[in-house]
Amino acid sequence: MTEHITGIRVDKNGVLSTVSIDDTNTHTHLMGMYQHIGCTTVDVIRLTGGIDVWVDDEGLYTQEPNPTLTAMIRVTRPFQTHLSGPGLFLTTDGEGDTRGLTEEQTATVIGWWQTANAILPVL
Repeated sequence: MTEHITGIRVDKNGVLSTVSIDDTNTHTHLMGMYQHIGCTTVDVIRLTGGIDVWVDDEGLYTQEPNPTLTAMIRVTRPFQTHLSGPGLFLTTDGEGDTRGLTEEQTATVIGWWQTANAILPVL
């Protein structure tokens, strides 16, 4: 039986979408993350509320800047350098395994996205 986790992806143009990742095993899980981010190596940025954002580890060199994602992260990490490429928001469980966002975490990420879109025209 295939298991899935749900996360939120912010693409390079700042478009927010819900994505599903096959969580049958570590390999399919990681391949799903790579697919949604568009890379072959990932890095994680830990945020408040147990929320993580996964990005392309080489994104600064291989992908275009992502102003929306950068503004979202700066809501909780004001000194974060700019990010490039898509970002994938997920969480972890008590064992440290990556999991899908809770309803509350999903609402938080959507709130960050709304804030980012409100301030981007000003920046």
